[in-house]
Amino acid sequence: MNDHELDSKIKDYFLGQKLADEKVQRILEQGKVQKTRSWWQHWVPVAAAAAILMVLSFQLTRNYEQDEFGSEVAGKIAIRHNTYTNVDVEAADYSTVQAGLKDLAFSVTPLVKNKLLSAYQVIGARYCQLEGQQAAHMQVRHRTTGAICTLYVASLKGPLASLQETDDTFELEANTVRMWQDTGRLYALVD
Repeated sequence: MNDHELDSKIKDYFLGQKLADEKVQRILEQGKVQKTRSWWQHWVPVAAAAAILMVLSFQLTRNYEQDEFGSEVAGKIAIRHNTYTNVDVEAADYSTVQAGLKDLAFSVTPLVKNKLLSAYQVIGARYCQLEGQQAAHMQVRHRTTGAICTLYVASLKGPLASLQETDDTFELEANTVRMWQDTGRLYALVD
């Protein structure tokens, strides 16, 4: 017997097999029972999809509002950079700024972005407000270009708390503002 004959006999054998009529009937009845579903079972996936869409749209709206608020804060900082040139405390480093601005409730010394900030020399600082929160407005000089820039530090409280995840660059008409958070403080560098 060759392979072709063997395949043919196996095929004929299995085609000749069938379930008893009562077993076929029982399987068909079970299928009918399972097909009847309550009306609400059809709507559960629709309701779940609607809930997911609502959550996603809420999150997207929240992110958009946060970006818009961040841009607004960056604009205010840039205006102050372009407007105020006087300092209350002349300083050459962060510790001198901290000692001169005794009423600050937070440290002005950065813990992150040290590589970026090492390119700048502190010149002086003054007290200011940002969105109702106490802030330090520091003037810094770029070590290579000599350009006078502004470094803002504010506590991430009140409305500024919504910027806790911020690490953005805002390209404004006259300035570039880099904003980031550092251990409960908002930093903004204006070039």
